[in-house]
Amino acid sequence: MKFRTWLLGGLLLCATQVALAKPVALLIGINAYENVGQLEGAVSDVRALQKSLVERWNFDPANIVTLTDGQATHDNILKQLAALRQRSAPGDFVLVYFSGHGTSALDTHVNLPLPYSSGAFVPVDAPSPDQLGELARQKRLGEVLIIGQTHLRPLFLELEKNRNVMMIADSCYSGNLVRSITPGRKAHFRQVPITFAGDAMMQGGLSSNTVNQKATAAPYPYQRVMFLSAASDREPARDIQNSDLIALPTVDNRPHGALTDTLLRVLNGQLAADSNGDGKIDYGELHQAVLHFMEEREYGHTPQRLPSLQEDTKQLAAAPLFDIGTPKGGNKPVPALGQYLRLRVDPTLGDVRGALANLNGIQLVPPTEQAALQLVAVDNAVELQAGSGDPIARFPGVNAALLQRLRAEVWWRNLVSNNRPEFNVRVETDPATRGNTFVAGETFAFNVQSDAAAHLLILDIDAGGNVSVLYPQKASEEVRHPARQMLVLPGSAEQDRIVVTPPFGLDQVVVIALPRTPKNWYGVSQISGAVPVGQPVLKDIERLLSEQNGHFAWQAMSVRTYPKR
Repeated sequence: MKFRTWLLGGLLLCATQVALAKPVALLIGINAYENVGQLEGAVSDVRALQKSLVERWNFDPANIVTLTDGQATHDNILKQLAALRQRSAPGDFVLVYFSGHGTSALDTHVNLPLPYSSGAFVPVDAPSPDQLGELARQKRLGEVLIIGQTHLRPLFLELEKNRNVMMIADSCYSGNLVRSITPGRKAHFRQVPITFAGDAMMQGGLSSNTVNQKATAAPYPYQRVMFLSAASDREPARDIQNSDLIALPTVDNRPHGALTDTLLRVLNGQLAADSNGDGKIDYGELHQAVLHFMEEREYGHTPQRLPSLQEDTKQLAAAPLFDIGTPKGGNKPVPALGQYLRLRVDPTLGDVRGALANLNGIQLVPPTEQAALQLVAVDNAVELQAGSGDPIARFPGVNAALLQRLRAEVWWRNLVSNNRPEFNVRVETDPATRGNTFVAGETFAFNVQSDAAAHLLILDIDAGGNVSVLYPQKASEEVRHPARQMLVLPGSAEQDRIVVTPPFGLDQVVVIALPRTPKNWYGVSQISGAVPVGQPVLKDIERLLSEQNGHFAWQAMSVRTYPKR
């Protein structure tokens, strides 16, 4: 009896400890900089995020500290970062959010000698770029910038010993922190190519004198810190200003960072992210939902999640968002892929409905609406672009070649449109910091992980509308892979990696996880070459998926390739 009493008391004690665990947040947003360019969306980012955390995600207002504009000085930010140790306790969840300017060794417009792949937040009282240069020569940048390696890394390494941590950076060069601090510079377009890699925010690494050399990212230094950034190491990010709101309406019709606006749509339940229908949002699902939404908007940057699948030893991608996963009101499952491909057409091209009449599965939308693809008049030609504005391929007109590319897009969407997954498959390009953007001569692979044991099929739809099987390519790859096994495909050896060669443009890659072995699966590796839609070999792939009765998981990603410049 005494034993049972002691056990019951122990269980009650454990339950009390769990109940006392709490989420704690530090939210920083700066519009009104003293010496660098002004922003419009950062302060409303903080206010809207705070509102969502309290009203939807069970954060206590007393546990959220905000610093906006004049409050967000260098010293105040450091003070509040240090206070996170006292404001949180073992078992708590800690969120650090920054919206504003950022810079890094990769920001060639400023050229600061920051540690390679360690970016910096720009506080409200930071000096002008010219003054920063003088402080850099005196090795005093840490006195005026919040440097990832210097200020954040020691704190996060300490917190993660007994807390879970999330860092969100909606700022310039946030894959090396992302809105430029150069006055007047517009961060609206993708910057390609850059010939080095690295995670700007969180990692230590090489000095800036390696910027012009081929370099690789330093290992991710954390095990229990999830990092979501606005862009890769090759991209600027977008500050959606008042003047942009007609073309790019935000969640509340106020200025926002592009990443934060999309994040708020998920947090507020307006953008479904629960892809496996289990009622919770995990970090992998959050990233995929944000990524896909932003790819259909003309932002020109790719949100990044770290750790990469290769470095995610604690399976953080499958962990519930904010240690909660389910907000007040619950989560809606991600709806099936739409029956029609939404296509936006530049009005200067005239009426193209006649040319598209025999192409089933296309829905033309007005120029003011978002679409997966768009046709744009460029240099007396027709350019097919992704909704983001990324070029796919250029054609002399709405001709047979263009129709073939559209037909291929409709084909892969129909292929996966009836799936009802009960598990997730995750995919990213390797290196994971590149934002799925590569230049001629570079090599890459895919990191793939399925939550269920499954056969894996990777299809590529190239810029010309031809379909290739990237994986499996040999009989030994037709095996059923174990659940949660991280795979580098086609292989991790340099000779197995994919080499970027012409034609350049945007490829659509579709990764499919088949939990049941299809009748005609063995031999799929013998499918070779790139073939147009309608060929019998693609009918074989359609039959493979139909045997799953919709119970398979898939992810699609856009891979952009460019010639060297």
